[in-house]
Amino acid sequence: MFQKTRLCTSLLLAFGGGLLATSANLAFAQEVQRVEVTGSSIKRVEAEGALPVQTFSQEDIKKSGVTTVTDFIQQLPVMQGFTVAADSVGGGGGGITTASIHDLGEQYTLVLLNGRRVAPATSGTTIDLNSIPLAAIERIEVLTDGASALYGADAIAGVVNFILKQGAAPFEISARYSQPEQTGGDGYNLSISKGFGDLDADGFSIFASLSYDRQKQLKAADRDFAKTGIINFTDQHGRNLTFFNGSSRSVPPNVDVFYFGVDPDTGEPTNEQYSFNPYLMQNGDCPKDHVVGGDQCIFDYTSTVEISPEQERTGFFASGKLKLGNSGFNLFSDVSYTNAHILARIAPYPAEFSLSPDHPYYATYIRPYISDDIANNLDGDINVKYRLYDMGNRAYDYETNATHVVAGVEGALGSWDFNSALTYSAQEQLQNYVGGFPLADRFQAAIDAQEFDPFPYILGTMPADQLEALKSTQWTGVYNTIDIKMMGVDARAQRELFKLGGGSAYLSLGADWRETSFKQTANDEVANGEILFDDPQAEYDWKRQNTGAFVEAIFPVTKELEFGASLRYDQISGVEDGISKTTRGSTESATTYKLNGKYKPTKTMLVRGSYGTGFRTGTMQEIAGDLVDFGVTGGTYACPFSQSYDPLGYIAAGVICDDLQKEVFQGGNAELKPEKSTQWTLGFVVEPSATTAISIDYWTVNVKDAISSVSEDQILNNPETYLDLYTIKHKASNGRDYVAIKLVPFNIGKVENEGIDWNFKWRDKTDFGRLTAEIGGTHLVKSRYTLPGTDDQWTDSMNKWGVNSAVSFRNVVHASAGLGHGDWSHTLTMNYRDGYKDIHHDVDNCAVDDGVDCIDTQLDVRAYTTWDWQTTWNAMKGLALTAGVKNLLDNDPPLSLRNVGSHQLGYDPRYASAMGRTFYVSGSYKF
Repeated sequence: MFQKTRLCTSLLLAFGGGLLATSANLAFAQEVQRVEVTGSSIKRVEAEGALPVQTFSQEDIKKSGVTTVTDFIQQLPVMQGFTVAADSVGGGGGGITTASIHDLGEQYTLVLLNGRRVAPATSGTTIDLNSIPLAAIERIEVLTDGASALYGADAIAGVVNFILKQGAAPFEISARYSQPEQTGGDGYNLSISKGFGDLDADGFSIFASLSYDRQKQLKAADRDFAKTGIINFTDQHGRNLTFFNGSSRSVPPNVDVFYFGVDPDTGEPTNEQYSFNPYLMQNGDCPKDHVVGGDQCIFDYTSTVEISPEQERTGFFASGKLKLGNSGFNLFSDVSYTNAHILARIAPYPAEFSLSPDHPYYATYIRPYISDDIANNLDGDINVKYRLYDMGNRAYDYETNATHVVAGVEGALGSWDFNSALTYSAQEQLQNYVGGFPLADRFQAAIDAQEFDPFPYILGTMPADQLEALKSTQWTGVYNTIDIKMMGVDARAQRELFKLGGGSAYLSLGADWRETSFKQTANDEVANGEILFDDPQAEYDWKRQNTGAFVEAIFPVTKELEFGASLRYDQISGVEDGISKTTRGSTESATTYKLNGKYKPTKTMLVRGSYGTGFRTGTMQEIAGDLVDFGVTGGTYACPFSQSYDPLGYIAAGVICDDLQKEVFQGGNAELKPEKSTQWTLGFVVEPSATTAISIDYWTVNVKDAISSVSEDQILNNPETYLDLYTIKHKASNGRDYVAIKLVPFNIGKVENEGIDWNFKWRDKTDFGRLTAEIGGTHLVKSRYTLPGTDDQWTDSMNKWGVNSAVSFRNVVHASAGLGHGDWSHTLTMNYRDGYKDIHHDVDNCAVDDGVDCIDTQLDVRAYTTWDWQTTWNAMKGLALTAGVKNLLDNDPPLSLRNVGSHQLGYDPRYASAMGRTFYVSGSYKF
C-alpha cells in the first residue's frame, strides 16, 4: 500500500507536484493552505499538480556547493544553450548570464520572480540571472513544459520561477570562502537575513536579506590548457598536429603596403598589397608570444586574456504583507535591488593607423624592405597593425543596477480569490571602459610627433617616456548606458465552479498589460567614433506594449482522472522609435491554448500529458535595430573572394580581403514574422515502494518561422549562398575599405527538439544513517533546425559543432549520493555531459598544420565528468559548518579547437569549468 512518508513528500515536490495524491491526500488538502505552483494560476495543494515541475529547496541549493543563482541553474540537466559569464570575455555576453530549457535558447525560457515578470536584460525578454539574489531564495520551480497559454509568448520552452523567502524567520548570518587549488579564481560571499511578524497574529509580516559576493578573475596564463593559442596535440588518428589562432596586430607591428601593379596575363592595372613585419625582416624571427606567418608576425593574444572574469554582486531583497483589518484583503509588496559587476579583460587593443611615406618612420622601418617598383607605385598611406600591449589589456566593467518593485492586494471578493499587482522593474546597464582604449586623434598626433615609436620594442620594453606618451592617448569612461524599464499591471481571480467525482472544478481568469522601454545612449566620444579603430555607435530609444488575457480551468472527473485547459490571447505592438518618431514592425496578435491531464491507474502510479501552442515575436533589437558596427569575427577566415571569383566587385575595387578576422555589422529586420510553436509532453511517475520513486517525461517542441541570424562561419564558408550578407566597412583610422559581413535576423524556417527528462530517487533509513541516492538527466532524441533561409534543408548540432556555432548534448546527467548520521551529512555529486565532434577546420583556413602542410581536422572532444564532495556539521543549535571540494578529481576541461565566440582557447568555456579542483568552507548561524 502507498504511504505518504517523508520520502514521498519530498519526491512529490521534486517531481513537480508528484502526481501521486490519493483520496486521503485530497481530504488533507482541504485542511491546508492552497498555493499557486508554477504552470498554473489556480491555487492548489502542491501535491495535486499535473505538470512536470522540478522543485529545488534551500537544502538542494546548499548541497550543490554553488555561490550564485547562475551556477545552480546552469548545472541542471534540463538546461542547455544559455549564456555563461565567460561569454563576456570578448564573446558578446555583455555581462549577463541566462537560463535555457531543453536547448531551445534563452529567448524561449521565461524567468519569474515570485510568479511575476522582471525587467529583461535585453530588448527582448531574456532575464539576467545575475539580478536574482541567491540568499533570498526559498525554492526554485522549473516548469519543463511550454506555458505560453498562461504566461505569454516567451514561455515556449518553459518557466523558471524563483520563490523568495517571506514572513517571520530568525536572524541568520552566513559566509563562504572558496579557493581553487591552482592560482586564481578565489571568491567569497556574505549574507544576513531576518523576518518579523506573523500575518494572522500581528497583522503584518516582513522579511529582508542583504548579500554580497565576489569572485576574482582567472587568467589564461594560470591554466596550462588555456594559456596559449598555439596548441600541440595528437588527434584521434594519431597525428601530431599544431593548432594556432592569432592576430596580425602584433608587437612590434606588421604593416600593409598598398601599391599599383600590373596583371601579367592581361596587362591591366591591379590593386596589390604586400604585408610584412619590419622586426622580422631585420632580425629573422618574431619576438616572444608570436609566430611567423609568411612575412608577418602573428600575435598569440590568448596568452593575455582572462578565462573567467572578475565578478562582484550586492543584493537586497525585502517582502512584506499587511492585513487590512477584517476585510479579508492583504496588501503585499516585494522590493529588490542588485548591483552587479562583471569585469572582463581581453587582449590589448588591436590598433590600426596610417603612416605617410613622408613620415620618418617610413624611411627607417618600411622603405628598406620593399622594392623600388612598390615604392614608386604606392597607393596611399601605409597601414600599421599594432597591438597596444604596453597600454595594458582592454578592460570592460559591465555594471548592472537592477530594481524590482511589486505592490498589490490579495483576498476574497465574493466567491472569487483575487490577486492584483502593479510592477515596476528596471535595469541600468553601464558598459564602462576601464583601460586599454586610445583616442584616435591623440594616438595619431603622438605618432605624427614621434612621441613614441612602436617599431623597435618587443613586449614590455618600451622606454618610460615613450610609454607615458602612449598611455596619455588612453580614454576611460562610460562607453554606453542602457536603460530598460518595464511597467505593468496584472489581475487574476479564481473560484470553485462545481463538484465532480474527483473533487471541485476550478476556473481562473486573468489579464495583464505591460510596457517595456529600451534606451541606449553613448558617451560623446563614443557616439562620434573618437576611439581609435571604432565607428560611431548608434543610440536607441524604443518601447512596445504587451496586452494579454487568459482563462484556465481544471476538471477532476474522477479520483483517478483529471483534465485541465487554458486559453490566452496576446497582442504585442510594433516598436515605437523615439528617435525617428516612427513605428517599426507591425502589431501582432495570437490566441494560444494548452490541454493537460493526469490519470492514476493505481495508487502508486500516475500518467500525465499535455499539448499546447505558443507564439513569439522578435525582440525590439531584432525588429528595429539599425545596421551598426559589431567588431570583428571570433574566428579567422580565408578571403571568400579572389580575382577569379569576385561577384560583388570587391577585389577589383581594391577592397581589403585578407585571410584573418573579418569585420562585422549587426542590424534588425522590420519584416520579421512571429514564430509559432506546438509542444506536447507525455510521462509518468511511479513509486514502486515507500523508498523509491521514478519519473520519466517525453517532450517535444516544434517552432515554425524561427528567428535567427546566419553564423559567421556559415556566411564566410558559403559566400555564393549568402552574398546579400556581405558589405564594406570603411575605417576612418586608415582610410581603407574592408570586406565585412552582416549579422541580421530573419525567419529561418523550423526548429524541432525532442527529448526525455528522467529521474530516479531512493531514500532509506538504516542503522548507520540516512541514505539517499538520486540520478537524473535529459536525453535529447532530436535537436535539429533548417539551414538559415530554408524550410526543408535540415541540420543539427547533436553531439557535434553545428552551423550555429554551438553543441547540443545528447546526454546531460546529474547524480548524487548522501549519508546523514547524527549531526553530520555527506554528499557526493557527479555531473556528466557527452563528448562531441569539434569545429571543423579545413585546409583553406589552415588553422591546423603538421609543421609542413595545412591539415583538414575535426577533433573528437571527450566526454566531461566532474565529482564534488560536501560535508556539513550541525555543530550546535543554529550553527552549521560546511566544507567541500568542487571537481574532486581535478579533471581539466577537454581539448577543443574552437576559435569562434569568446576569446578563451584550448577548451570551450560554455561546456566546462576552468577552475579545477576548488576547496570551499562555509558557515551559517541562526539566532
